[in-house]
Amino acid sequence: MAVQANGTLLTDRYRVIRRLGSGGAATVFLCEDQRLGRKVAVKRMHAHSPEDIQARLRREAKLGASLSHPNLVSVFDTETYEEGVFIVMEYVEGETLADALRRGPLDSERSMEILRGVASALDNVHAQGIVHRDVKPANVLLGADGSVKLADLGVGLATDNTRITQSGQVLGTPAYMSPEQIDGATPTPATDIYALAAVAYEMFAGEKARKGSTPLEVAHRVTSEQPPDLRRAWPAAPAAAAAAIKEAMARDPARRPGSATELVDELSDALSREPKAETTTPLDRIAALTPAAVSRRRLPSWVPLIGLLLVAGAVALVIGLGGGGGSSSGSGSHKSSAAKHKTAKKKAATTTPRATSTPAQAQTQQQATPPATSDPIALNKQGKSLIDSGNPQGAIPVLQQALAAFPQDQRSSLDYAYTLFNLGDAYLKSGQADKAIPLLQQRLNWNDQRDTVAAELREAMHQAGQTGPGVPGHGKKKGHDKPH
Repeated sequence: MAVQANGTLLTDRYRVIRRLGSGGAATVFLCEDQRLGRKVAVKRMHAHSPEDIQARLRREAKLGASLSHPNLVSVFDTETYEEGVFIVMEYVEGETLADALRRGPLDSERSMEILRGVASALDNVHAQGIVHRDVKPANVLLGADGSVKLADLGVGLATDNTRITQSGQVLGTPAYMSPEQIDGATPTPATDIYALAAVAYEMFAGEKARKGSTPLEVAHRVTSEQPPDLRRAWPAAPAAAAAAIKEAMARDPARRPGSATELVDELSDALSREPKAETTTPLDRIAALTPAAVSRRRLPSWVPLIGLLLVAGAVALVIGLGGGGGSSSGSGSHKSSAAKHKTAKKKAATTTPRATSTPAQAQTQQQATPPATSDPIALNKQGKSLIDSGNPQGAIPVLQQALAAFPQDQRSSLDYAYTLFNLGDAYLKSGQADKAIPLLQQRLNWNDQRDTVAAELREAMHQAGQTGPGVPGHGKKKGHDKPH
């Protein structure tokens, strides 16, 4: 049965709509349940999978069906067909936490919402005598409706079950595995708490707590190095938050918090000691941000836009246009008094060009002052943040400066490649497809995310009215899969 083909009908009930994703052992498809008229996710092990892999799928179905929690993906059914077994699960429309993190670290408020949902799910499965054993961003689903769901209990271990693995096989993902898990000890709830702390670190820092060029190197660091300090990647992190993560990633499981929710409560308490939103205005908070802090934390969408408005003195113009900037005025989380508005308007009037400037001219004027940093990686992150906040035109000079700041010996690095892509993306989204094309063609010289780059190049060539392959067949360089 060609399960991969769209329109295929599985067991005369589930019609394949498209493939959602694929891993080392299984593929997940979006299907429509013809009987109940609803969309579902169908997880199918690859054809001819070893028996222990098939057993994992059956166990996932059994564990999932035995649990009911708003932060766990529901399992509806399991089916057998000629090539093996598949399970039918709740379809969560949205993205994974791993997808979200590719765009950079999350802000504290959203991070805590996600962590609390995952912690609640973990405490629930732990209460049932089950250890998840593979808590990682790819297994956290973020619904478009704001929901948070923990998925993939296929690696999960019930305390009264025999571990189902091939001889010597360790199940899990090294960057999120605890030392005792790597050493082969029986996992406990403390194993999942360690993994949740590693996920929390990544959400706040924008990088993995444990890094290495190979899984073996990562595993070695987990078992030989002390827990990482969050302030290494996020210098402004509250000391109590850094301490909570280090404690939850302690080598000794007995030192970790007693529950996942306890860890989240400690982090929430630490972060709540930061200045409250009511005591600071957006402009005060922008003034307090250092370039390093901006590069390491993905800030709310109003930060890069208001920052540019303030630097260019265009606040009065935006106010005069009735809040035409849009993304900042719509947040509703901060309010300024009429007196502050008048002061800002008066100050802006001393540096703003004539009020007859068009919005497009004002946007160009906003980009006149370059960022106060010469770090090309930090500049690239700032440029990407501007693109994500809906200001690709403002990102262009920042990303141009980033490219120019790379030393010659670093212009074969992936960081340089990502900056090329982001500048091309900024040009494309600014309606300057002709300028995007040579940058994207150059970006294809790296053998990393080539499908994404090629798709972007095709779109640029289409917008520019050009034809041709645009994809060089030489000069490929090896690189790890990393977001731009």
